[in-house]
Amino acid sequence: MTTWLILSRAIHIGACLLFFGILAFDRFIASAKAQRTSEMTDYWQARVRSIGLILLPLILISGAAWFVLVAMAMSGQSLQMDVLKTVWEQTLFGAVWKIRLLFFLIAIVATALSSFIKSKNLQIKFLLWFQLTLNGCLLGSLAWAGHGQESSPWHLFADVLHLLGAGFWPAGLLPLFLLLRKSRQLANKTDWLSMAELVNRFSTMSLAAVALLVITGFVNSWFLVGSIPNLFEQPYGRWLLIKIVFFCVSLSIAAVNLLRLKPRLLVENSAEMSKTTVVQLQRNVQIELFLGLAIVIVVAVLGILPPAIH
Repeated sequence: MTTWLILSRAIHIGACLLFFGILAFDRFIASAKAQRTSEMTDYWQARVRSIGLILLPLILISGAAWFVLVAMAMSGQSLQMDVLKTVWEQTLFGAVWKIRLLFFLIAIVATALSSFIKSKNLQIKFLLWFQLTLNGCLLGSLAWAGHGQESSPWHLFADVLHLLGAGFWPAGLLPLFLLLRKSRQLANKTDWLSMAELVNRFSTMSLAAVALLVITGFVNSWFLVGSIPNLFEQPYGRWLLIKIVFFCVSLSIAAVNLLRLKPRLLVENSAEMSKTTVVQLQRNVQIELFLGLAIVIVVAVLGILPPAIH
C-alpha cells in the first residue's frame, strides 16, 4: 500500500504543479508576446487545451486514489464504503478533500468555458485569470494534506508559498520546453528575437520563484527537521537531503541557461546561431524537467514519513 500511496501522491502533486505552471506561463510569459508568429500562437493555445484535458482527469483519479489509500491506512482495513464515508465526513483530511474537490469542479467549468470561447475580450481575459487563481488554490491547498498543517500557521503559509513557487519553476519548464522544440521545427518562420525575449521573461520569473523556494524551503526545514544532525540521523532528513541535492543540481543547470545561453540568444542575429543555442537550451531544460520529476517523487515520500523533529 505504501508504494501505491507514494505513486498516487507523486502523480497528483505533479499534475497539479503542471496544470498551474502551464496556466501561469500562459498568463505571465506567453500572453505578453503578441508579436509571435500566428503559427506559434496557434500551437501554444492548442497545447494549453490538450494538456489541460490530460491533466484534469489525472488530477481527479490520482486524488481519489490518494484519498482511498489514506482512508484505508487510517482504518487499518480493506476498502469499505463506511470507512470512506467516515474519513470523508469526520476527519480534517476529508474536509480538505471536500474543499479541493470544489476547487477542481469549478476549475473544470472555467477550463471548459475558456476552451470554447475564442474571443480576446475582457471577459475571456478575466476568465483566464480566474482559472489561474482556481488552480493556484487547488495547488496551494495541498499544504493542508501534508505536514504543513501540523504545527505553526507560519509553517502552513510557507508551505502554500512553496507549492506555488514550484508551480512557476520548475513546473513552468514544460511549456518552455514545448515552445523551444516548436521554434526549432519552425526554424525558417520563427521570430528569434521574440523567442529570446520570451526566454528572458521566463528567466526573470524563475529567479523570483527560486528565491521563494529557498526562503520557504528553509522555513519548512526549520519546522520539520529542527537541527543539522537530524538531516543525517533521521529518514526524513536523509530524504530531504536528496531533494536538496536534486534542487541544487537543477539550479546549477538553470544558472548555465541564465548566465550563458540566454545572453547568447539575446545578442545573436543569425538564425542558424540562434537555432544552435536553442538546441542547447532545450537539452538543459529537458534535464531540469527530469530532475523536477525526481523532486516530486521525493516530496511524495517525505509526505508519508514522520518529520525528523519528532
